[in-house]
Amino acid sequence: MALDDRRLATLHRNNEESNAFVRECIEGALVQLMETRSFESITVSDIARRAGVSRNAYYRNYGSKEAILDDYLRGLIETIDETMVVYDPLTQTRESWIALLGAVRRIAAKYRLLLDAGHGERIVDAMHANMNRGATDDRPGPRYASRFWAGAICSVLEQWVRDGMVLPEEELADVMTDLMHRGVAAIPDYGTGCAADRSS
Repeated sequence: MALDDRRLATLHRNNEESNAFVRECIEGALVQLMETRSFESITVSDIARRAGVSRNAYYRNYGSKEAILDDYLRGLIETIDETMVVYDPLTQTRESWIALLGAVRRIAAKYRLLLDAGHGERIVDAMHANMNRGATDDRPGPRYASRFWAGAICSVLEQWVRDGMVLPEEELADVMTDLMHRGVAAIPDYGTGCAADRSS
């Protein structure tokens, strides 16, 4: 009986490893295809062919091409959440940004794929929902504050990823820490603002 249990455990482990390998191939194929084509123009057959797997193998792992993006989105939000809960946003703002930017750099290909597929707003929505998950009432303060922070953080991450992440994490963390701590008072220091045009 123990031998049968070990064989079954080995088969189960091998199957999991095989599925993980197939998923990596499928994900890699989608990333490659999106280097030259839009997400909308790519079919499941295109992905399966590029990955070197059958359509059956594809559908054993993903129900659609959108399911790959759903996995990426879940992974992205988990990464952001795991990174940000380690630090106190008030006393360790810079450290939090450095860690967050480092985590995003490690998953930049998937982040960029989500953006290129037009899912930037889904990232913001997911982060907003994640920030709001502890709210126990319907007061507008928490709802709007979490939307503000989700939008601000995601906009910065999107710009940084689209710029090729050339700005070092530490330098961007310094800017974001200053903006988060000083808020509107920091706007003139960065040459931004929305002052009315007085010339007319």
